[in-house]
Amino acid sequence: MISIIICSVNPDDLSRIRENIMSTIGSEYELLVWDNSNVNKGLCEVYNLMAEKARYEYVIFLHEDILFDTNNWGEKIAAIFSKQPEIGVIGVAGSKYKSDMFSGWYTGIKEFDCANITHRYDHGDELQYLLPAEHISIEEVVCLDGVFICVRKSIWQEIKFDQENLNGFHFYDIDFTLRTAKVCTVVVTYEIHIVHITKGGDFGNKWVAIAISYHLFLKDKLPYTKLTELPVNISRKISKTWLDVLKNYNISW
Repeated sequence: MISIIICSVNPDDLSRIRENIMSTIGSEYELLVWDNSNVNKGLCEVYNLMAEKARYEYVIFLHEDILFDTNNWGEKIAAIFSKQPEIGVIGVAGSKYKSDMFSGWYTGIKEFDCANITHRYDHGDELQYLLPAEHISIEEVVCLDGVFICVRKSIWQEIKFDQENLNGFHFYDIDFTLRTAKVCTVVVTYEIHIVHITKGGDFGNKWVAIAISYHLFLKDKLPYTKLTELPVNISRKISKTWLDVLKNYNISW
């Protein structure tokens, strides 16, 4: 039913998520692991290589530093796809708006951002920075965070990850889901809760360099949204959000 693809760099993380998947998924699956600890291929190339080998109709691209906090989540994925054939991609964090500002998926605007992730830090603190919308199990978005991306294999075969232009570890997720959002419905589900075991974000020089080149490359296609009504001064709000994020990192001139 589900093919799960992990690009692994940490044996301990891989062992933990392997056991977690086995005990929580509640459906038939295969786990395809690429050991990237010595090879250091970009995520787009790894994901395309491994998706070619996937046997099942639903393919999940998954980070290894997470834990599923929901039982039988595989059945929930299958139910969403079967009941709503227009849906091609499912995530657990994403946004209804992608700005033309140098930014990630997150806008900092409550009406746009959707997630069901708890961040667990090394020192034990946990933070759920976005609370799922009440009485809603699913919301349409235009881009997703790469921590969990589940796609119909037929959609991946049509779109694929852009390994020619994105050969590192940033913006592969935003790019892939922005392009899939133009041919199918992309959603965030609140039925699956994930715990992300994190040391914090990585928004240093490499992220900034790719952010600049990626947004310049897409300057005629951004911003992108399917919403018809937008708040005033949206670009200024998103710029402020990301300046607040980036000021905490050591970024060279």
